[in-house]
Parts: sequence; structure tokens; C-alpha cells
Amino acid sequence: MITLTPQVAAAVAGEHNYCHLIRMELANNTVLRFTEAGFDIDWNGETFGANGLLLGVDAPSFNTELRIGEIGLSFTAADQSIVALMLNVPQINRVVYIYRAYLTPFGQVIPDPILLHSWVINADPDVTDDTDSATCTVRMASEWADFEAPRGRRTTQNSQARYFPQDKGLEFATQVKKDIKWGGA
Repeated sequence: MITLTPQVAAAVAGEHNYCHLIRMELANNTVLRFTEAGFDIDWNGETFGANGLLLGVDAPSFNTELRIGEIGLSFTAADQSIVALMLNVPQINRVVYIYRAYLTPFGQVIPDPILLHSWVINADPDVTDDTDSATCTVRMASEWADFEAPRGRRTTQNSQARYFPQDKGLEFATQVKKDIKWGGA
């Protein structure tokens, strides 16, 4: 459920302008911030640059099928900094947040922007270069893309040793009887 501040609710109900704020948390503690607005947007102590690097954001499609959504972010590859950042360090499984920010007539953000979705980079970027343009497209999947991936710790000695190398508490865990009754006689 999306919770709107009274200010945003009033903006949505009337005439309003909005823009998208894109925050990419990449490898090596690199954070990139972009907007498609015609000017830089300051919000939450961060500046989202309207530097022309962001060419477009695919609109997610929603339907009744249980399917993992995917979208793409397109950047100009004329600026080699984006291409180098995406290709030189693996960025798969890095998080991208997309917010919708409603703006005052003076271009200020009305508190608080709405988090539309968080995405996970799920593939290496696709860099295309032809005679007219050069683009770098980053494909992203819903944060639920790896929902069924195994998580957490196991009751094995190897799992225990990962966090406590000297502990031998699960050394004989594989030899425990399968019919142990828990919590009672």
C-alpha cells in the first residue's frame, strides 16, 4: 500500500508536475542519482542530476500472470563514464530505486516522493553504438526475482564454521536421529 503525505495527496488531486528520481546503489559503494527533469532535483540531502545521461526508463507492464517484471534504464554511451562503470565492475544484483517526486510550481520536491519500485540489476549492460547514437541499457528485474534462492544458515558444520570457525557444535549434526520430538514428552 502506498502512503501519501497530505501535501502529495493534494498535489495528485489537482494540477501537478512530477519527475522520476532514480537512485542506483552500485558496486564499490558507488551511488548514482539521475532525474529526467529539466533541472537538478535536491531531495533528502542528495542531488539527482539532470545531466542528460539518462535517456529513458521502460514502463513496467503489469498483468494477472505470476511473472517477474523487467524493465530497462537507457543511458547515453557518448559519456564513457557510465559505460566504464557498468562494464568494468560486475553490477549484477545491485539495487536501483525509482521514485516519483511531485513538484511545486517552483520546482521544489513536495515531501515525500513515492517509491514506485525497487529493482535489481539482473544482466550485464547492453551497449549499442551505431552511426546515429550510442546507448548503454541496464536491464533490471523486480526485487522478487530471486525469491526462491536459498537463504540463511544451515544446520551443518560448514555453515556454522563460516560464522564461527572454531566452533564444533554442529560437527555431528548429520548423525542425529530424524525422529526427535521437540517441546514435550
